[in-house]
Amino acid sequence: MRSYSYPSSLAARQVRRSSSGVYLGVLGFVATLFLLGLFFLGAGILAIQVFGLVLPGVKAGDASLAWKTRAQAAQEINRYWNEERGLLVTDGSRSWSTTPGFFGLWVDPAAMAETAYQVGRTGSGENALAAEIERILRGEELEIQPVVTWNAEYAQAQLAQWAPMINLPAQEASLALEGGQLTVSPAQDGATVDIQQSLMGLAANPVGVMQSGVLQLSMTRVEPRVRDVSAAMAQAQALISRPIQVRAYDPVSNESLDWTIPPEVVSTWLRIDGSPDGPVVSLDAGLAGPYLSSLGDHLSGDRTLGPLPDSAVVSAALQSGAPIPLNIQHRSTEYVVQPGDTLLKIGWKVGIPFWRVTQANPGLDPERLTAGQTLVIPSKDELLPLPVVPNKRILISIGQQRMRVFQDGSQIREFVISTGIDRSPTQPGIFQIQTHEPSAYASVWDLTMPNFLGIYEAWPGFMNGIHGLPTLSSGTRLWGSILGRPASYGCIILDLDDAEWLYSWAENGVVVEIQA
Repeated sequence: MRSYSYPSSLAARQVRRSSSGVYLGVLGFVATLFLLGLFFLGAGILAIQVFGLVLPGVKAGDASLAWKTRAQAAQEINRYWNEERGLLVTDGSRSWSTTPGFFGLWVDPAAMAETAYQVGRTGSGENALAAEIERILRGEELEIQPVVTWNAEYAQAQLAQWAPMINLPAQEASLALEGGQLTVSPAQDGATVDIQQSLMGLAANPVGVMQSGVLQLSMTRVEPRVRDVSAAMAQAQALISRPIQVRAYDPVSNESLDWTIPPEVVSTWLRIDGSPDGPVVSLDAGLAGPYLSSLGDHLSGDRTLGPLPDSAVVSAALQSGAPIPLNIQHRSTEYVVQPGDTLLKIGWKVGIPFWRVTQANPGLDPERLTAGQTLVIPSKDELLPLPVVPNKRILISIGQQRMRVFQDGSQIREFVISTGIDRSPTQPGIFQIQTHEPSAYASVWDLTMPNFLGIYEAWPGFMNGIHGLPTLSSGTRLWGSILGRPASYGCIILDLDDAEWLYSWAENGVVVEIQA
């Protein structure tokens, strides 16, 4: 078989001929496309001119206005800038969202649409259009700047309306009590919006605000009045740490009961109020009330706590550290009639005038008491109608015919007295000085009684008391020579000088204890 070979130069000429054909084909295709592009661009430009459309690549913000009539462009501009555009109002750390129109900013759609329409139509005629065609061929866009109007008065009114929401009050340093523990809240600066300065910034660049979508407010710092609460903290700790004492006094038994309130309870009574100078710390009597009332649960028998003293009294005690004063009262009790009892004997035994026992038992016939019968004995507190004077007390012994006077727990005087005779005895019991009469008159016995201190009603409307030696209407003074023995019709008789001293010393409310 024969074989043939070709010169290498011939092969190279054939390859070069083939490559040149391809290049020419590509260049022809590109030229064709370019010519077609020019044709369509020219046709488009012609259509734009004929139909009054905005040139390609023209936009307002992100809203394309290409191929739109002026009316269509104005509608698109209004949608983008006036309807959908948001405005972020900020003070640098906080922000609020609204619309530009809320602060009087508004874009003029017609003016911007006209500006967009005039692109390529104003200037040096064909040269202006040619420049725009070159821009279009380069793929460049032309943005129409917003035409912004601003209503300053409206913006000022709106910002004034927003100010309460924007303003940040200064936080005073303060104390608080949480779970029995004191906590300090540090002071914090506040800020108020400077309306005029903020409006000046907006007036200087309304277009920039509209484009950025951000309105920066000018703020004025507000300093708190109180930055240091260390003194109040120390005061609060002192109030909580010191023991609080309660002293309940029983005027019937002349006994005092003392309680110490633990600090963890006292801490719940702490009250912290604000003032221009800082926190004011105190212990609240109202908060202490429920606990003080609960102390009555510790009392036995017929005893209970009386009403709490006035809140001012409790507050004064809490602040000063003095014991909080409480009164012990007594409930009504029962008495079982014994053989031989009469209502007078029962009244003597229980220390209650007989007529009060009758009143406490409606329907009771004093002449028909029977052994085993149960009677209600009224509370001894009924004989103490006035506020008790706790540091003074008068003790009268019928058996010894003596009166002893006590102040602050110590005896300061002792007097010889005369009490009632057997047929009109002095009633034992716990009573109280209720009246002062310089000169009282008992018409039943035609007696004038100097320096009379009324202490109990022997029967309704008739007051027995303590007084000096009486005189008859004739001027005769009675019983001066028999002091130390029963002589009166139920009252307690003193020498004239002793009665005068006692009249001045014993104010209404002093307890008088009369023992058999």
